[in-house]
Amino acid sequence: MLGKNMLSMSGLSLYRNAIQFGMNIAIAAFVTPADYGLVVFTTPFVVLIAMLTDLGMTSAITRAPTLSRDEAGAAFGAMVLGGIGCAALLAIVAYPLQFAIGMNGLAPVMMGMAVVVILSVTAATPRAMLERQLRYGRIAAIEAAAIAIAAVIGLTVAWHGGGVWSLVVYNLVNHLLRAGAFGWLTRETLTPNLRLRQLGRLLSFGGWVLATNLLNFLARNSDNLLVGAWLGASMVGLYGLAYQFMLAPLMAITWPTSGILLATLRDQDPHGPETRAMVASVLSATAMITMPTMTFLTFGLAFPVHALLSPRWAVVPAIVAWLAPLGAIQSIASYNGTLLMVAGKARAQFLLTIVNTLLLVATFVLSLPFGLLALVKAYAVVITLLSLAFIWMTVALTGLGWGALLRALGPAISGTAVALGVVGATVGLAPVSWPGWIAAAGIYAACVLAVYVALGAHVRRTIAVLTAPRPTLATDR
Repeated sequence: MLGKNMLSMSGLSLYRNAIQFGMNIAIAAFVTPADYGLVVFTTPFVVLIAMLTDLGMTSAITRAPTLSRDEAGAAFGAMVLGGIGCAALLAIVAYPLQFAIGMNGLAPVMMGMAVVVILSVTAATPRAMLERQLRYGRIAAIEAAAIAIAAVIGLTVAWHGGGVWSLVVYNLVNHLLRAGAFGWLTRETLTPNLRLRQLGRLLSFGGWVLATNLLNFLARNSDNLLVGAWLGASMVGLYGLAYQFMLAPLMAITWPTSGILLATLRDQDPHGPETRAMVASVLSATAMITMPTMTFLTFGLAFPVHALLSPRWAVVPAIVAWLAPLGAIQSIASYNGTLLMVAGKARAQFLLTIVNTLLLVATFVLSLPFGLLALVKAYAVVITLLSLAFIWMTVALTGLGWGALLRALGPAISGTAVALGVVGATVGLAPVSWPGWIAAAGIYAACVLAVYVALGAHVRRTIAVLTAPRPTLATDR
């Protein structure tokens, strides 16, 4: 069950990221880094509003042993009402903010994305209801269709000279389709209402989740805001495009799998053998995908970027070379937050996030005066240290043991090291032509797969744990 759901949601996320990356690269060919930076700078405001209106209730809905139709409806009503109010506020402050920081063209983009906020919030509760029912296959089908339709429309707008507005249109269409489809599927299990007194049980857990999410937001988005305000739209556009590569494994694998783990383990002993086996298998499967992929980007991205994009984007591979390994290590370390919630330690997660946020914001503020690359390098050092600490906490929370952790990560580490060494010794790590790049990519992938085949017993055990049937979950009222 867990493996099937992981396959559905991770496949969806990989598909979404592939579409998004394709759109980003295509649109980068039509717009300047400054234009692209307008959306990058606006996105944190959209994410913040979604978090504020969520109030941590979607996680609480997924985790709650039982949930009534009216409770779910009250959560939906509160979130939509809050989303409308916050989106209106975002539209009101758009022009004053544009004039305050001197970022021309920002206000219209922010006003367009304010509508995206409302649509995103409207889809959140119905989607959470489907998650708690473990209907991940249906979620994946809806998300995939919405992304495909939105991408076609967005790229059409870009082809006809829409520039940065193609990204706004893509988000509008995508979230409109999601909200409509998820709402239709949950029409019989969710009764929208504004009886907010029914939210006490959800908010008692969700409040800590909200506080943690807000701090995570500050940690993950303060860099974009600081770079945009300090260095301008062009620099935040360059950084924003590179940063998406680092986020890819989190968005494609860790975050969707974390939601599945939360729903699957909510009735399990957080220290039990089944939990340890499941966590070890999830870590192993995640690492086998993210480690070799992100390592390849450190040397394999430079030629395609230089060949396909204008010189204005030439610094992106240098930034990605520092950020890509962080994406791999964070994809493993970030399960720590889910395991804390499974153990009912939402307050501990909040306190841990405070430390994480303070360290990252201090790093951004202290390094930014020395330039964009200085910020990236400092960020890489701090994130590596924090991720190692989070991995240690994962071991402590589950009683997994360091030996079991190393065995879980062994295939990924071995496959990546062997592939990197063979490519370096044969065609080299700096291809300068398409045939050379294709040869490097092919040899790298073949070596990784060969190591996984050689370690087939471990891979089969991992798959067996992920595909084992799970106990029936408690029913809702």
